[in-house]
Amino acid sequence: MTRLVLVLLVTCQACQTPAAATSHDTAFDVRPRPQAKNAILITIEALRTDVLGSYGGRASTPVLDSLAGRGWVFENCYSVTMLTNPSHASIMTSLYPRDHGVYDNDSGIQEGARTLATALSRRGLRTGAVIGFPHLNPKVSNLGQGFDRVIPATAIERRASETTTEALHLVDSYVPGERFFLWLHYVDPHAPYEPEVPHRGDTGLAHTSDPMALAVRAAPDFQRHSPYFKQLFHDQKTIGPAINAYLGEVEAVDTALGELVQGLESRGRLHDTALVVTADHGENLGEHRMYFHHGGLYGETVHVPLYVSLTGISPRRVAGLVESVDVAPTVLALVNAPRWEPMRGRSLVELALGESPGRSVAMSEHMNGQMVSARSMAATLIWHRKSSAQFPTYPLVAGKREFYDRVNDAGENRPRELVGPEAEKLTDAVLQYVGAGLRLAARPALERDLHSLRALGYSE
Repeated sequence: MTRLVLVLLVTCQACQTPAAATSHDTAFDVRPRPQAKNAILITIEALRTDVLGSYGGRASTPVLDSLAGRGWVFENCYSVTMLTNPSHASIMTSLYPRDHGVYDNDSGIQEGARTLATALSRRGLRTGAVIGFPHLNPKVSNLGQGFDRVIPATAIERRASETTTEALHLVDSYVPGERFFLWLHYVDPHAPYEPEVPHRGDTGLAHTSDPMALAVRAAPDFQRHSPYFKQLFHDQKTIGPAINAYLGEVEAVDTALGELVQGLESRGRLHDTALVVTADHGENLGEHRMYFHHGGLYGETVHVPLYVSLTGISPRRVAGLVESVDVAPTVLALVNAPRWEPMRGRSLVELALGESPGRSVAMSEHMNGQMVSARSMAATLIWHRKSSAQFPTYPLVAGKREFYDRVNDAGENRPRELVGPEAEKLTDAVLQYVGAGLRLAARPALERDLHSLRALGYSE
């Protein structure tokens, strides 16, 4: 399981580049091109899109809402997977799991892989990271490549405010005028949900009154063996308190992001720094009879937020489909760095400026290649490729295909017959995805983290 990750970009200036003229123009249009000196990528664990204020949710997230109000909000961004290490590997390399080979939380990308940090380091930027989970540390994920300094996760979870403090220490270590790229990994919304202050008031979610007995019956083995979940299942009669605790963790991250923004501003670093905020995946909170983890490929698990707040650029809500592999090329474009090949992603600057369309299909893949999903704006196809009984209320059955009409069934609750042009398009997309890929070999962990993985539910 993982937590959602957010990416925020705040640029200092907008330079102007001529855009292609239309057939009846006699001169080029001049459109603003955002350009930042520095960039900070923020990924947030297990962050559901629909709880955030700027996406219509009820969590108190004034900082993210403010960033949305002065930048770009991508309404239909999908993670290419639902697990922490594979998702971050895809964000950093702009490759699908079928390319980089990372399918679990106990392996990492190949040595020498091209990553966002390596690309920006070669451009002369100082690079630093603050990591929140031990299984994302370099000796497991191998995502330390390209970073001058990594502040690793420890066995004791670092709270959001502590992550911000470490981030500002990194900023203070750079000489004034020195360019930098930071990756900040906030983990609070991931289970166990133990906020200092739970959310109070309406959650806006549909399942808060579900009896806890339903969650007990749906619990995978890792939850049944977890001291946290044993206590939760025993103490609470409904799932409402757990949802309030989850939202409290989300609100704590938002507060910490406010501290980050204020810290950058007081140091004179905000005006020329791009902040990008996204999540690695979402979280199950009762939908499809799954609770407090992120199994499956439904929207609550793979629909993630993505913010790009750019100084001097008009705020926009962007409806087009995008994927988490688009994050790296977008950061490169914002700091005026060249992309590398192969990349599965594309810069979202042109989409936000209305110069290119969104994707026709967004792809996601389950851990260990158990399922693949393809989404258009109109429909979803989830194709089971392997059988598994890991989730008692959602068995995976090899060969099963779930097809949903997203226009009339946004929650993906009522399967339809797999017929018609949209069904054919998504079927073709799945077959093409499964048949392609670089198929690189993941690197085994140099230092295993079984205690943390078991505590978080990644190992039975």
